[in-house]
Amino acid sequence: MTHTHRPTPHKLEMRGISIAFSGFAALTQVDFTLEGGSIHALTGANGAGKSTLMAVLSGAHEHYQGTVVIDGKPVEIRSPRQAKQLGIHLVQQEVDVALVPGLSVAENIMLDQLAEPGHRYRWQHIRHSARNVLALLGVDLDVRRRIEQCSLAEKQQILLARALSHHCRFLILDEPTAPLDQHESERLFNVVRRLQHSGIGVVFISHRIHELKAICDRMTVLRDGRLIESSPMDGLSGEAIVEKMLGHALNDIYPPRRPTITGKALLAIDGLHDNTRLHDISLQLRGGEILGIAGLAGAGKTELCKALFGANASRVRSGELRGKPWQPTTPADAVAAGIALVPEERRKEGIFIDESVAMNLSISADDSFSRWSLFNHRRAWRWAQEIISRLGVRTTGPAQTLRRLSGGNQQKVAIGKWLRNDADVLIFDEPTKGVDVKAKTDLFLLIDQLAREGKGVIYASGEFAELVGLCDRICVLWDGRIVAELDGRKASEETLLLYSTGGTPA
Repeated sequence: MTHTHRPTPHKLEMRGISIAFSGFAALTQVDFTLEGGSIHALTGANGAGKSTLMAVLSGAHEHYQGTVVIDGKPVEIRSPRQAKQLGIHLVQQEVDVALVPGLSVAENIMLDQLAEPGHRYRWQHIRHSARNVLALLGVDLDVRRRIEQCSLAEKQQILLARALSHHCRFLILDEPTAPLDQHESERLFNVVRRLQHSGIGVVFISHRIHELKAICDRMTVLRDGRLIESSPMDGLSGEAIVEKMLGHALNDIYPPRRPTITGKALLAIDGLHDNTRLHDISLQLRGGEILGIAGLAGAGKTELCKALFGANASRVRSGELRGKPWQPTTPADAVAAGIALVPEERRKEGIFIDESVAMNLSISADDSFSRWSLFNHRRAWRWAQEIISRLGVRTTGPAQTLRRLSGGNQQKVAIGKWLRNDADVLIFDEPTKGVDVKAKTDLFLLIDQLAREGKGVIYASGEFAELVGLCDRICVLWDGRIVAELDGRKASEETLLLYSTGGTPA
């Protein structure tokens, strides 16, 4: 009888990892162990240190203290190149950052090899190698296609293929499902399981507890830069995981219901349409109300938010803002009229990631920081300190670069920048994308407070539990049309899902 020989799985250990930025301790004496052939959940509230720990492992921070050991031997990881040579690869949440748009799928997969000194381009060999790697993932993609023609899910598969084109032993996936819909996420899970069976150790960072339970066999929880627990995933309930992340029992994360709002509409839109996605959309928003826009990926949520902000070519039959005729034509007109948008792609469209917190918070202000065309930095700084305190932004101060903040804190800054010019219609497109439970609770309280101040809030999301928990009314988008309007107090996730997939109640 013959036995098929499987190689012994590799083992990676991080021991006593500490790192500080500008005197702020981001990690303190953290231990982390990853076995080959395991899918290991790394979780914790925003700012807990998950991404920082994985940035150390992938060579992004050379000034850490502590030791990394692979298969019992200490190794040196002070640069991304050293990490890759050791078989450690990171697939970032923002996939576009790591891809070259002008190049083909094949060139992007084989990019690291092509960048080696003295490498000779042999197109046939490059495409053949790229196809082989994609086949290992069970993915069928045209390797000649240009990157800008690929969907987000396909771009992610291309980055996974790039990692496999090296000798990948350990793979880090940072919020891999944040930009994906349910179907795309399932396909990603199948690919990740294939990698697991081939002996690769996978770190899976996500805020979606049900995903961690579905795909991971172990879990490590960080809180405030310290290790809280590392244990098998078996037997842990979603509530138990959230409690470990937060450090206290999970109470209701939504604020208490506000009184029902009646009276005249603050914003009324009739017959809004564009040339591609939106068809004959009509809606009303009252001051003090949170209006939910429910829809799955591709339903037109983002297009609707941008159209209401005047950021895409759309037209309306008739519109009113505060009782006067209104036609959204440009974002500048919308801002002047008191309409604000917090976009889904915050790092691309909502904030300046490499600028300071103070600069980001003052960028959308009216000219209240200027006098005789001179910008008053001191007043802008004081305003930033006020907003940091009011919104609970976790930062070392107004001078800190936004890139150094966690996703939830970046989102608070993206909202805070609109509070200076006193916008009274606030449009939120997927505001909790890539944000953990603790930061979500903070955002819900903030949005609820804005509504209690009399502002009208539009909350567009594919997270139906959030819409049911937070909104007064919910409009359901399907295929670019509003197919239902429901009372938020009576709506259920099941009903929203039914309408948003084109169904009708029995």
